Amino acid sequence: MNIKDLLGKGYFPKELPPPFTTRDFADKFGLIETAWNCMPTGTRKKYKESKCVNYSIPKVGYSRRNLGIPNPLHQSILSKSICDHWAEIDGVYNGSKISASKPVIDSSGKRAVKNLKTFKEFKKEGLMDSFDKLYEVKTDLSRFYPTIYTHAIPWALHTKEIAKSRRNNSTLLGNILDKNVRWCQSSQTIGIPIGPDTSLIIAEIILCSIDKRLKNEYNFIEGYRYYDDYHLFFSSLEDAEKVFNSLQSLLTDFQLDINEEKTNINKFRIIFDPEWLIQISTFEFRDEVKKQETDIGRFFSLAFQLAKENPKDSVLKYAVKRLQSVRINDENWDFFESLLLKTALTETLALPEVTRILITYENLVNRTKVQKVIERIIELHIPRGHSFEVSWALWLSKTFNLKIKGELSKDIFSSNDVISILIALNLKSKGLIDSCIEIPFLDEFTEDSLFDDKWLLTYESLIKNWITLPDSSPLDASPYFKILKDNNVFFYDETQQIKPLKLEELEGIPYEEEESYVDNLY
Repeated sequence: MNIKDLLGKGYFPKELPPPFTTRDFADKFGLIETAWNCMPTGTRKKYKESKCVNYSIPKVGYSRRNLGIPNPLHQSILSKSICDHWAEIDGVYNGSKISASKPVIDSSGKRAVKNLKTFKEFKKEGLMDSFDKLYEVKTDLSRFYPTIYTHAIPWALHTKEIAKSRRNNSTLLGNILDKNVRWCQSSQTIGIPIGPDTSLIIAEIILCSIDKRLKNEYNFIEGYRYYDDYHLFFSSLEDAEKVFNSLQSLLTDFQLDINEEKTNINKFRIIFDPEWLIQISTFEFRDEVKKQETDIGRFFSLAFQLAKENPKDSVLKYAVKRLQSVRINDENWDFFESLLLKTALTETLALPEVTRILITYENLVNRTKVQKVIERIIELHIPRGHSFEVSWALWLSKTFNLKIKGELSKDIFSSNDVISILIALNLKSKGLIDSCIEIPFLDEFTEDSLFDDKWLLTYESLIKNWITLPDSSPLDASPYFKILKDNNVFFYDETQQIKPLKLEELEGIPYEEEESYVDNLY
């Protein structure tokens, strides 16, 4: 495992809008680490913990997931401890014979690590390997990442007995990881940040250890685990119930809970893909203008109907992804655009995919329509603290050079949404937000705020000169962030953008499901 990759590709959550980046931080990490280690020990020990920036994203229906963006000081300490002990961690992964989601180096370069198998491979192999089994145990964990007990990390690596008897041993890997994770979140012992690759690595340490214990007790187990979702196959109901009870006991021992609503033991039913996914993925669009217009209307009608029938699935997001493989005729753009924007307003989880399509057809985009949808999204979601929706709407505004109304701007700057405020400050610097709009949080920018949940806002807005403080900058008062400042480190690059589709490659090419997207649906 390479520290540059873990910090540069696996640090910030992938759900953030394009300008948020850690590549520069990773490239300069060697210089930063050297300078920090030259600081007096007392200075370094002063900064023992920090808070994550919060970023709320939609799931399905009304449910949300809160992502965490750890402080760079403590995230780099955690990342380095993982890299330094990667061989030992990898050995824990190899102890599980059923994990399909154990982390491996991502050779594609998209992230630092990826799952051993895709969700599609996980389903396929489960079906193939269970051909002679009649019963399936299907279960997952309730709120897995938010309920992980950090002290369970040394339990998983060394057993609970050894971990408790050597809890003050600072050389024990489990204790190192436990401490470093807690430093990233104000010393909390419950939950780990959702978003960074380091959390996937740590979660799999715990679950692979549980897998190994279960397999050692029942070596006849066949099946797979993908993240926290278990699919295990058995010849008899008796074996299925016995193993499930043991799994539940093991999870309880690690202070993890089964999600009872998603738990069942049944005779195995072969369901490879849900019906809605098959209908959307196999829908055919014709090239002739009038026929394509008919197909566009039918496709959106089908997608909305299937979304209504399957409220627990991301049907509309998948439908928009499907549309990225269709070459829309110029004559049909107005009709298509109206339906696409309606979808974005209805299923905000699809905003990144919608943005990519709009960028691809930039010359045809009706900016008045887009601006109305942007304003409506912000009006609906800023009072609810929905960071994902507001930040992507603002980025869409930046992309098409659209102004944000004064009242909406005031609401954004008065919120606690760090990611959206940063994009709004970028818009203000470009004249897309009235320069007379006051920034209400300036008195909150202190050295302490560089280690609370506004660290990214404090650092980046000052380094970009988007705000001016009446007194001296807290960047000069904080030894660590002064090092970042002196090395010109940035975490926001407004030149970054989603890559447009290559229209010339879409014509005549049948739709093929992207495995990475299916993983995200899961």
